[in-house]
Amino acid sequence: MTHVLRFIFLVAFVACCSALKAQDAAEPIPVFHPMDALTKEEVETASKILRDAGHLDDKTLVSNMSLLEPAKDAVRAWAEGKPLLPRHAFVGLRRNGKTYDVRIDLSEGKVIDVIDRPGLHPIVLDDNWARARDAFMKDDRFKAAMAKRGLAINKDILCTPNSAGWFPDDDAGRHIVKVPCYTLANRLHPTLARPIEGLMGVVDAETGEVLKVFDGKTVDISPVPPGYGDQLPKVKPPAKRVGFFVEQQGNLKLSGNVNVEWFDWRFHVRSDKRAGMILSLVRFNDGKSWRDMAYQMNVSEMFVPYMDPDPTWGYRAFMDAGEFGLGYLLSSLRPGVDCPETAAFIDVTLPNDTGGTYVRESGLCIFERPTGDPAWRHYSAGKRSVSGEPQIELVVRHAPTLGNYDYVVDYVFSPQGNIKLRVGATGFDAIKTVAAKDMDAPTAKEDTAHGNLIAPYTVAPFHDHYFNFRLDLDVDGIENTMVRDVFELQSTSEGTRKSFWTTKTQRFVKEGPVVSDHMVASGQSIRVLNSKTKNGLKQTPSLWLNAHHDAQSILDPTDPPQARAQFSANQFWLTRHKADELWAGGLYPNLNPKDEGLPQFVSDNEDAAAQDLVVWYTMGFRHVTRPEDFPILPTFWHEMTIRPAFFFDMDPAMTFNSGFREDRK
Repeated sequence: MTHVLRFIFLVAFVACCSALKAQDAAEPIPVFHPMDALTKEEVETASKILRDAGHLDDKTLVSNMSLLEPAKDAVRAWAEGKPLLPRHAFVGLRRNGKTYDVRIDLSEGKVIDVIDRPGLHPIVLDDNWARARDAFMKDDRFKAAMAKRGLAINKDILCTPNSAGWFPDDDAGRHIVKVPCYTLANRLHPTLARPIEGLMGVVDAETGEVLKVFDGKTVDISPVPPGYGDQLPKVKPPAKRVGFFVEQQGNLKLSGNVNVEWFDWRFHVRSDKRAGMILSLVRFNDGKSWRDMAYQMNVSEMFVPYMDPDPTWGYRAFMDAGEFGLGYLLSSLRPGVDCPETAAFIDVTLPNDTGGTYVRESGLCIFERPTGDPAWRHYSAGKRSVSGEPQIELVVRHAPTLGNYDYVVDYVFSPQGNIKLRVGATGFDAIKTVAAKDMDAPTAKEDTAHGNLIAPYTVAPFHDHYFNFRLDLDVDGIENTMVRDVFELQSTSEGTRKSFWTTKTQRFVKEGPVVSDHMVASGQSIRVLNSKTKNGLKQTPSLWLNAHHDAQSILDPTDPPQARAQFSANQFWLTRHKADELWAGGLYPNLNPKDEGLPQFVSDNEDAAAQDLVVWYTMGFRHVTRPEDFPILPTFWHEMTIRPAFFFDMDPAMTFNSGFREDRK
């Protein structure tokens, strides 16, 4: 997330892309579904259309090339066996310092339109990144700063461009990156590079001009903590390896690119350069019909602001989806570590920066697993037996690696009709070299003012993580309303009781942030419902958004990082569905001084009752760093559950009208 070692990852990434599974000799991949990602052949077709029209040449970079989705009503009406809907592509181009959006009709073989995006900047592309790195390391001011620190410029010195954020004193209009540097104290595990503190370059990534060099306070990097020697400390294995086995994925059916069926669930998955994975047309069969739950679900944006005001740290407030691309930095999943060995591992095709494609092998895994918990159980004292069923679930998983951080992103489905959104943060803390060996050192208080000492001479600054999910929930159809249930205390003089609680439901009738009611100390819950349909008990079907313990950003709204990530200030936002409102931080957050996403989407204050709604949920947590994070960050999970409420007539995991199943002794 902090891209501390983005250099190492990208060098390896670029090298491996040329060695990835060759597509040229492969059979063309057919399109089965209107939400399928663009195939290699479609990307090549789009590139040819652009070149023939004069919009793409060797000096033009392709910041994105993705499916331009058909109209929602057409997709919802489509069924397998019907003719495919016309295929379109959305392309972002960067040419001669300008940004363009292009829409292409692949079915007709023509450009629909080209839109100039003045003043906006696309993601940080590999060509920009390498140019900025090389330019800074050749600059005389960099060489002088290294000499001042007594450091030789050799293969052990790495400079790694980061997205620059936006600040008033930056060079307006320039396509800049900011470049910190590191020295490799451990070549066998280079992600433990030591930061060279007080040194940073500001570089125009398109021209290669080094605009500024910060050369401030120096810190001796020669003393290194344990873990920086010849190899990482070995983690003591358990006495016996705990097995996790599923003989076969017998309940999972995959087809097309990629259609998923599991028990009563059915949905579609596609890869996306920016979002990572997008799930569409999520439906559940209640025994009578396939019922809508969600039209689409995906990570929309990520925001990770660091809390150290030092000039070489304070700019670090990354928006990883919009500045780098979660799909572009997908890592391959390892059987037996990332996913069970019995999982279905799926290669994904993604666009590169020049109008072609590459394959990320095993970029997605799908598997079913037992949780080890009972789905339900009851002990009969008379019979001395237990009735019950083991809980199982289906997991759809991908893992973007963003510099030092790895994020495991899961969509988990249960037979009870629940959908769980999970994010696990692992990898490495971003670290800062300091003078203090321990908390008794004279500089310890100053060194740990904005982070904690996690190893000798090593501080990990405090920071936040915010993952915004775009949830286009269709609860039994598209005419939905969001409500809040609050718990009210009421007094009584009846009987021996003095008080009890009941619920009161409040409707949200306009778009906007869902502001927490801090006066309701007893709690509240959020649901999305469809008042047009009823269950068998004549109740209104809804999906309960069961989110707990999420942090919201408390940064000053005028603070430059917060001004461009306003979505993080609220756990939920509510908007009307619009085809071009896809990203919480806006289409082009890189180097943008403001959030052109959610605040702009809700600015027209449209009606939101009984409408086609989109819920934007921010999963946020503050990372107070600790020694237990070093040298590897144990996976730290956060989750939210979408839970049906009044949607079914009974537990859908049970066979309808069958009552309890046989006892299992």
